[in-house]
Amino acid sequence: MRGSLIHDALYQLMRMGLLSISFRKRADMELEKACAVDGMCGFYRNIVYFAVQKAAKNSALPKHAKKVITAP
Repeated sequence: MRGSLIHDALYQLMRMGLLSISFRKRADMELEKACAVDGMCGFYRNIVYFAVQKAAKNSALPKHAKKVITAP
């Protein structure tokens, strides 16, 4: 859980243009590192790391920013 929170926050900063897209690989490595600290075995950490490297490639791009909805 902590790893995904860190990873999602870093990707959001990239989508917002507050962090360069060049940090995407580092964000993925931070996810893997947090999973290791939290006790996830190496096999599953590798799966998570390679999955975000392949599947989340465009998720950090500003064009994928989500619309913010607020309550009145």
